[in-house]
Amino acid sequence: MAKKTILKQCDNLWSGMIKQRAEGKCEMCGETKYVQAHHIVPRTNYALRHDLMNGVALCRRHHLYFAHKDALEFIQWVKSKRDLDYLNVARHRQTKNDYNLIKLYLEGSQSDTLRKQEG
Repeated sequence: MAKKTILKQCDNLWSGMIKQRAEGKCEMCGETKYVQAHHIVPRTNYALRHDLMNGVALCRRHHLYFAHKDALEFIQWVKSKRDLDYLNVARHRQTKNDYNLIKLYLEGSQSDTLRKQEG
């Protein structure tokens, strides 16, 4: 399978897992409409692009008008909710990603989450 296709599949799996972890709600306001997955460290950092610790679920309003428009305040909000030490260290990793392995990991994580929710 082409790298671009696998990358898109990984992006979709990652996004789904971020929203699923937040139970389909904006982590800021609880809104359930138009929930989107947002990368804390930009997705151009391929070492963290599919890391589940690097994501937060936001409604469209908070995604566009808070996370992207007021980055400093957004990071302060994230720091109040999460331990960012991991991301500060990990964002400096320079690794070549194996997207086939990332896809398998995300699919396994998704299955584990579904089993926990059912049981």
